[in-house]
Amino acid sequence: MEKFCQSCAMPLTTDNRGTNQDGTLSNTYCHYCFQDGQFTQPDLSFEEMLVIGKKGLDANEMSAIKKFILKASYPMMLKKVSRFK
Repeated sequence: MEKFCQSCAMPLTTDNRGTNQDGTLSNTYCHYCFQDGQFTQPDLSFEEMLVIGKKGLDANEMSAIKKFILKASYPMMLKKVSRFK
């Protein structure tokens, strides 16, 4: 099963993992959301993350149908991450 950032729901890869306070790579968050053991935007609301995530999907190169499906399902995915439960 693929792991997802527990803040923005982006798929976690070896290249995009955030860092813990001790400098190790996080298994929970991506580098956009988490650096040096802290959230990059600690006061970010669910609604603000929705806007950021959808902008990120818009910037991605993918088919229009895939983009449509991901943007439509993004709010449901985001509700499942630990940061916004």
